[in-house]
This record gives sequence, structure tokens and C-alpha cells, in this order.
Amino acid sequence: PFMERGFKLLREGGVASLIVSDAFGHAKYALKAREWFLRTARILRLDFYSQLKLFDAAVHNISYIFQRLAPGGNKPMRRLHQAEFGDVELLSTARQEDLTERAFTPTPLYAPPPAPTVPLGDICYVSVGMVVHAHETYAPGAFVLEDVVSETETKRHPKAFVEGKHLQRWLPSSNRWLEWGTQRAPGLFRRPTFQELYAVEEKLLSVDMAAGQQDRAKVVFDNAKLHHNHSVWSFVPWYALQGVRNRSIRKQARYPGEEGRSKTRYAHREKLEATSRRFHLKYVLAVMNSRSALEFLTAHRRSNIHLYPDDWKKLPIPAVPKRQQQPVVRLVDKILGELAKDPAADVTDIECQVDSTVLRHYGFV
Repeated sequence: PFMERGFKLLREGGVASLIVSDAFGHAKYALKAREWFLRTARILRLDFYSQLKLFDAAVHNISYIFQRLAPGGNKPMRRLHQAEFGDVELLSTARQEDLTERAFTPTPLYAPPPAPTVPLGDICYVSVGMVVHAHETYAPGAFVLEDVVSETETKRHPKAFVEGKHLQRWLPSSNRWLEWGTQRAPGLFRRPTFQELYAVEEKLLSVDMAAGQQDRAKVVFDNAKLHHNHSVWSFVPWYALQGVRNRSIRKQARYPGEEGRSKTRYAHREKLEATSRRFHLKYVLAVMNSRSALEFLTAHRRSNIHLYPDDWKKLPIPAVPKRQQQPVVRLVDKILGELAKDPAADVTDIECQVDSTVLRHYGFV
């Protein structure tokens, strides 16, 4: 409120500046404000003090200089202050109209790829997994996750089941077994999702990625119909869910006739299914696990702490013909084969080949 009021009190060409918590740069509550200032103000300078303690409080700070003028091709100066006053690093910048709200964090800016791309959300339906504890209304406190999983497959526990801790990059490291078809499982789960999500022939799985703790994303290929809880996200090709209709899917896309009276514009499912058929899922896996994807996610994630499914949906996937995807698919098959034989196998050289090929498909080289 102080930032907005201070800006609106300015005359044309006037300048406002404040030192604020760096939460303004990444917190969800400030997202609309960041986007509003990008559109409305001329951002002259942003200073990041994450390594420099300005006050006795534990919070880190940023400061800004906003001018009450239209952006007009302005390129904001972005400066990172080191541990001592005067030790300043100039960060990359761009024309203000080309920046996203992530410009308010000291992360590298991501240049849009020159080659044609398709957002991942147009290729895959993205969903968080089931919440595996008792429904708080219908069976409050009746059971928790550990009550319905087993270390071994049994008649009562027939579904292979993973949590985030079971996922490495490319393949799961292990799995447990989930109770299914009983009075409580899945009928009394807090959030059972829908069975078709797990029953597809192949899908991709991923997990949250703590900021600054990974050198690349952690995405897994699954052709074993793994079930998973909410610590894992599914990426299912739209074509694999053809004909499946439920409320969860209708929140993202709809068939003709499903729109009803809602004025909200939804993605057209038949178009998404056609788009998804243009991509090998293992090619999509390679892009998601590449360094290029990490650079995009770092620049566009809405949180410095978490990576959300909505962040993934925006990831641009190079839209090359399927025949050009085949060499990448063969590299992925080689990685999966090596890791299936030995989970500790060194596949770094193959990953480097994947990275360079993906970079070329983006048009950066």
C-alpha cells in the first residue's frame, strides 16, 4: 500500500524510492503489484541487498527507484550488492516491456528462444497427486499415509506408489505399495484424484525443487502406472486422457459443449490432444531435465523457495518435427538403460549431449 500510494502521489516525471523487504520480489501476495509496476511505472533502478545487512532485522532488502512515466523502451538498471558497501555487480537487463515480474529478483534474465516453441501445458495435463490421509469430514483421524502403504506388494496393497523422496532424475529410486479397493482406499482419501491419471501407459513425474539446491530439475519417466501422493506431480500427454471427462480436467480444458454458461475461456481439448501427439514424451522429458529448462524455471518461477506446477506449464518446449526428436529420444533411452542396470551409473556425458541438442533446438546455438 505504501509503494502504490507513494507512486500515485507523484506528479508526471516524479520519482519515488523505498527500501522494502525482498519478499516483495518473490512473494505471491505481491505478484499483482510487481506486474502493475512493470506496466505502469518507469523502473529506473532495482538494488538487491541479499548479501548486505542494512538493518538489525533478519529480513533481507531491496530498494527501487520508480518514475511516474510510461516504460517507453526503458531498460531498468539491476544491481546486486555484495557483502560490503560499494561492491556492486550489474545484473542483466532488457527493455521493460520484455521483462516479467521475475525482474524483481536477482536471478538471471531468460532470453526468449528464437525457435518456435509450445508451452508444456499445451502438451501435458499437469496435476498434483492424491492426498493420502483420512478425509477430515467423512473419516476424521481414521488413518494416515503410513497406515495404507506397505513395503511389499500384497493383495491388499496392489498399486505401486511413490512419494517425492523416491524420485531421482530420470527414474524412480524405489517405490512402496498402496492399499487399494478397500472400504477406505481410495474412497476415504482426503483427495483421491482420478484413476485414469495413473493408469496411462506412460507419464512423467516431478517433484518440488528447493531454490539453489539443484543444478537441474528432477523429472522421471514412468511406464509402470505409478500412483503418487501430493509431493509428486504428474505430466500426462493430453492424448492419453482422450475422452476422460471430470471436473478436475474441466478446470484446465474442455471439449465443445462443456463450456456451459461460463464466460471463462478454456483451452480446447481436441486441439491440445492434437498438439500433444506432435511430441515424443521422452523428448519432453529430455527438455524438462535439461539445463535450459532450469534457466527458464529459475527466471520465471513465482517463488524463490518452491517450484509450482503452474511454473512448469509455461516451460517452452522446442517444436521440432518428430523425426528431429528421435536422436534425443535415443539419448534418453540410453540414460534410462544405464540407470536401470545401475542406479549409480554416471550418465553425465550423455546428459551433456542432451543439453547441447536441446540448446540447438531452442535456436540458441
